[in-house]
Amino acid sequence: MTDLPVAPDGTRDAAAGDSAADPPVEPPAKPPVKLVLLCCLGAFVAFLDSTIVNVAFPNIAETFDTTDLPTLSWVLNGYNVVIAALLMPAGRAADRLGCRRSFAVGLATFTAASAVCGIADSAAVLIGARLVQAVGAAILVPTSLALLLPMFPMAKRLAAITFWSASAALAAGIGPGLGGLLAEHWSWRAVFLVNIPIGIAAVWAGRHLTEQRERSGPTPDVLGSALLGASLGLLALGLVKAPDWDWASVRTIGCLAGGAVLAAAVVARSARHPAPVVSLDLLRSRNAVGGNIGSMLFSVTFYAVILNNILFLTGHWGWSLLTAGLATTPPPLASALVARPAARLAEKFGDPLVVIAGCLIYICGTLLLFWGGGQDPDFLTHWLPGAAVMGLGAGLVWPVLGGVALAGVEPSRLATASAANAAFRQLGAVLGTALAVSIVTASASDALGGARNTWYLSIGFAFGVAVLAAVTVRRTTAPAAA
Repeated sequence: MTDLPVAPDGTRDAAAGDSAADPPVEPPAKPPVKLVLLCCLGAFVAFLDSTIVNVAFPNIAETFDTTDLPTLSWVLNGYNVVIAALLMPAGRAADRLGCRRSFAVGLATFTAASAVCGIADSAAVLIGARLVQAVGAAILVPTSLALLLPMFPMAKRLAAITFWSASAALAAGIGPGLGGLLAEHWSWRAVFLVNIPIGIAAVWAGRHLTEQRERSGPTPDVLGSALLGASLGLLALGLVKAPDWDWASVRTIGCLAGGAVLAAAVVARSARHPAPVVSLDLLRSRNAVGGNIGSMLFSVTFYAVILNNILFLTGHWGWSLLTAGLATTPPPLASALVARPAARLAEKFGDPLVVIAGCLIYICGTLLLFWGGGQDPDFLTHWLPGAAVMGLGAGLVWPVLGGVALAGVEPSRLATASAANAAFRQLGAVLGTALAVSIVTASASDALGGARNTWYLSIGFAFGVAVLAAVTVRRTTAPAAA
């Protein structure tokens, strides 16, 4: 959002900024640490619930006594679909209604829905509550960033985005291990109930945030959001049900074709709407295309592998949820460790070279998992090498693609561009989860074969990202955001 002077009521008034005698007030060089951490907490809880639930997925299936993985997969994919559809409109709505107020509403919605998830007595109630939880998360992601950026001087805002993004990466990193710990020693319900004390404390602390608001501006494209959600829902439905319906069936083809048509409608509306659900103007440069589309494609492989690895470790190797959760922690943690070095390597050798190298390293790690998965269950020799190498590769790809997507964006639009990049990643998460469920369902009698097919898929998408980077990405002058 734009930088606007503070009005007497604590809001930021667009009209007030028209006066040359009332310039915007530059924030202090050292913002309040507690408020910075609070804003980062908004991104943390939203992205934590995109990975922590994967580990508990087998136990959720046992609780509701269902073998219908395509239906139950909406516990995972429904969350990603709603966030992808509402991320940009939620940010624009918050600009008009007030970011502090929207942040509190998002936290309250997320916390209340988490409580319902924790006490759900049926799969339908759980899926419905997850959709509501995703609404809260979709509000939290852009508002937390919009509240954070004005705390920093203009020259340090890319660093602020880096810190905010690191909190999201940390959430993804500890999600599997934490989810395994809670599900193993308590219940899968604890995976959701743990959000309640965090949410209550955050709502209370949010009283000290300064309101940010634009009093004018176009109304967010609500219809476009609905079309995007319907498009992703149909595509995911067609992918996860294809093994049951048959790929050539009328229902499968109808879902996939309907999703494609609605996606085209979203693009058409976004091209002419003043507040589109997808900001197409952020895709005008080759770097923006490479950064955002590359993030989406790499997200497909990343989320497909997360779910696939959990199902493989618990189903084929017979590991407990805690052990499986801890075993899937090395990749995101390794990614976090190399994120900052990756940005420095990109500055020295160029963004395309680092992205391509990261993709090739990721492929090597996948091949190691492919080999180790067929051996005896052994974490140190047959699992850790591949998982760690995959994480190193991902750590080179993610931050550089994010930096490329933001390169050249004017400071006043950094929040919008970062939210758009997050939306593209969520699109990939929807497709990756749906593809993993489809492959695992089709290979129900051969867990190793299903896992290997998903790893093949991962290799294909990683190679596609490398090709895309080679064709579209050009060396940027701005440092990459972690």
